[in-house]
Amino acid sequence: MSNKAMLLSFLGGFLSLSIEVIWIRLFSFFTGSLPQAFSFTLAVFLIGIAIGSFIGKRICREGRASIDNIGHIFALSGLLDLVAIGLLLSFVQSRLLIFVLSIFFCALVRGIVFPIVHHLGSEAHKTGAAISNVYFANVMGCTLSPIFIGFYLFDVLTTQQTYLAVIAATFIIAAFCLRHQLVKLSVIIGAAVSVLCLMIPDKLITALSQKPDLVLDSIIENKHGFIQVYKDEQDNKLVFGSNVYDGMLNVDLALNSNMIDRAYLLPVIAPEAKNVLVVGLSTGSWVDVLATMPGLEKITVIELNPAYTQFASRYSEMARILQDKRVHIITDDGRRWIKRNADQKFDFILMNTTFHWRSYSTNLLSKEFLTMAKSRLAENGFLYFNTTSSFDAYYTAKQVFPYVYQYKNMALASLRPIESPTDQNIAAAFQGLRWSEGNPVFASAEALRQGMARMREYSILPYEKIDFSPLSRQPEIITDQNMITEYKYGRFNELGTK
Repeated sequence: MSNKAMLLSFLGGFLSLSIEVIWIRLFSFFTGSLPQAFSFTLAVFLIGIAIGSFIGKRICREGRASIDNIGHIFALSGLLDLVAIGLLLSFVQSRLLIFVLSIFFCALVRGIVFPIVHHLGSEAHKTGAAISNVYFANVMGCTLSPIFIGFYLFDVLTTQQTYLAVIAATFIIAAFCLRHQLVKLSVIIGAAVSVLCLMIPDKLITALSQKPDLVLDSIIENKHGFIQVYKDEQDNKLVFGSNVYDGMLNVDLALNSNMIDRAYLLPVIAPEAKNVLVVGLSTGSWVDVLATMPGLEKITVIELNPAYTQFASRYSEMARILQDKRVHIITDDGRRWIKRNADQKFDFILMNTTFHWRSYSTNLLSKEFLTMAKSRLAENGFLYFNTTSSFDAYYTAKQVFPYVYQYKNMALASLRPIESPTDQNIAAAFQGLRWSEGNPVFASAEALRQGMARMREYSILPYEKIDFSPLSRQPEIITDQNMITEYKYGRFNELGTK
C-alpha cells in the first residue's frame, strides 16, 4: 500500500501543479500579462487546495480513505477540468468569474487527494520514514511538473492540447484506481475522448483572443507566449504579444498608423551610426526602417521569443529584414545579453519597450538597467526607448544620463546634447534612405515633402520642457527592487500608449 500511496502522491502533485501552470498561463493571457495575474491565480489555487485538504482530512477520519475513492476524486477532477473549458468558451461576458471559480474548484477537488494518500501511505507504519516518503513523492511531482510543462510541453503542444493531455492523464490514473468496472469503463472513455480532442483546432486561445472591430488572422504559440495577428477595417495588420498590443506592420511614414515616425527620427539624428543594438524585434517594422540607413554596418537584434522571426517570415513586407546580412537576430533576454556582452559598444540602443505595467517591464526601465545600457554605448551614443507614457521612466533616465529628451512617448537618453533636426537635416537623411532592393524610401519629391512634413509635426523636447503635470504626483525612480511601474503605479493607475 505504501508504494501505491507514494506513486499516487507523486502523480497527484504532478497533475495539480500541471493544471496550476496552465491556469496561470491562461489567466495571464486573459489579463494581458498583468504581473498580479500570477499571484492572484496562486492565491485562489492555494485556497482551493487548503479547503480540499480539509475535506480529505474528514474523509480519512470517517474511515473512507481508499484507493477506490482516490479514483473517484481523480475522475471528478478530470470532469471539472472539462467543464471549465466549456464555460470559458460559452460565457464571454462572465469570464473573470469563470476563471476564479474554475481555478478554485479544480484546485479544491485535487487537494482532497493528498491527505488520503498520506493516510494510506503511513497507515501500516506510522513512522517518520513512511510519512516523509509520501511527502517527498508529492514534492517531487510538484517540482518536476512545471519544468516539464513550462520548458518542454508548451513548445510541443498548444495550451489547449496540454490542458487536454493533463485531463486524459487524470482519467487514466482514475481508471487504475477504480474498482467498479462500469465506472472504470466510463473514465477510460473520458480519457479516450480527451486524447481525440487533441486533434481538434484550437478553440480556447482563439476564444480568449477575440477583440471588437478586429479579425484574428493567425496565432503563433510556444513556451515563451503567444503572438496574435489581427486585421482591422482598413486591412492593417496589428500584432499582439500575449494578448497585448505590440505593434503594427507598417513602414509607410505618410500612413504613420503605428507612429513609425519615431523610427524615422533615428536616421535624422544619427546619420553616421555604424553599429546599433535593438532590444525586441516585435513586428520588425522598426528594424526595417533602420535597415534603410546606408551607413549602418551591423544591426544586432535581441529577441526573447524566437517565434517573432517565424512571424516575420510569413509576411513579405517583413521577410526582407531576415535576408539582410547586416541584421543579426539573437534569441535571448535583452538584459541578460547586454550584461554578458560587456565588451560590445553601440552608437545607439533602440528599445520599443512593451507597456510599462506589464510583467518584467522593470527589467528594461529600472535605473540599474539604464546604467548598464549606458556603459554599452560608444562615445556620444544614446539610448532610445519607449516609455509608453510613464513619466517615471523619463525621470529615471535623467538620473542616469546627462541629457534626456522626449519625442512623443519615446525617451531619448544621450551622452551628448541633441538638437531638434532642421529641414536640411531631415532632407539630407531621407534622401539617402534605401530599401534592401536599392529603391529609395522616398521615391519622389512629393513623397519626400510629405515625409518631411510628418517629421515637423513633433519636436524633440529637452527634459526641462517635458510636461509632468498629468502625473499629479512627484515622479519616482524605477529600480529593480521597487518595480513601481508594474505594481505601485500599474495598469489601473496610469495607462500608457504604445
